[in-house]
Amino acid sequence: MGKPKSEKKIKDFTTGHRGRMREKLRQHGGESLTHQELLEMLFYANFQRGDVKPVIKSLYARFKTLDHIIHAPASELMEVPGIGPSSVDLLTIVRSLFYRLGQEQLRYNDVLSNWEAVLNFMVKRLGHEAIEKFMVIYLNSQNEVIKDEIMSSGTVDRTAIFPREIAKHALEYRATALIIVHNHPTGQLRPSKADIEMTRQVKEVLQTVSVTLHDHIIVGGTKTVSFKSMGLL
Repeated sequence: MGKPKSEKKIKDFTTGHRGRMREKLRQHGGESLTHQELLEMLFYANFQRGDVKPVIKSLYARFKTLDHIIHAPASELMEVPGIGPSSVDLLTIVRSLFYRLGQEQLRYNDVLSNWEAVLNFMVKRLGHEAIEKFMVIYLNSQNEVIKDEIMSSGTVDRTAIFPREIAKHALEYRATALIIVHNHPTGQLRPSKADIEMTRQVKEVLQTVSVTLHDHIIVGGTKTVSFKSMGLL
C-alpha cells in the first residue's frame, strides 16, 4: 500500500522548495535571500523533513527581528512551537561565531584608530545581556587587543567591580592600557553616581601600576556612551 497522496504532496513540496532555496543560494549568494529564508535554511540541519516556514514565522511573531531571535534566551526560544534544544544550539553557535568575528576584527589593529569596530564589538558582546556585566579589554603599547574578558556579572542593575583585580590582571597580561565596559540592561545610557565613582577608583588604581585607562563605555541595547566624550574621564 502506497503513501497517502496528501503526505506525498507535502514531501514533494518541501523537497522541491529546499532544492530551489539551495540553488538560489549557490547561484546568487546569501544576499539574494531574505533574513527569514536564511534562518529557514539554517534550520534545515535540524528539520530533516517538513515545512520549516511556520516555525520561522512563529519566531518572527514572537521576537520581531533576526537580531532579537539570535540573542533571545534559550528558555524563551523553547516556548516557540517547533523549537527544541538542537535549534537553540544552532542559534547559540551563530551568536558565538558572530561574537568571535568581532574579536578577530579587533586583533592586530590600533583600536583607537578603529573605534567603530570596538563599539560594534561591545554591542555584540553586551548589548543583549539581561543582567549587568562588566568587561575589560586589555591593550598593549600599540593599542592592540591582548585579551577581553568578563570580570563580573550581577543583577539587572548592578554588578560588583574590584579595581585591584583589574590592575592585577593588567599586569598579568602585560597590558599598558585598557578599556572598561559595562551594560545597562534597561537601555538607559546615563552613568549613575556609582558608575562615575567606580571609574575614578579604577583610574587611580591603574595609575599606581602605570596602566592607562583609555575609556569607560556603557552599552544599552545597540547604543553606547563614552565617559571620555562626556568629560568624565
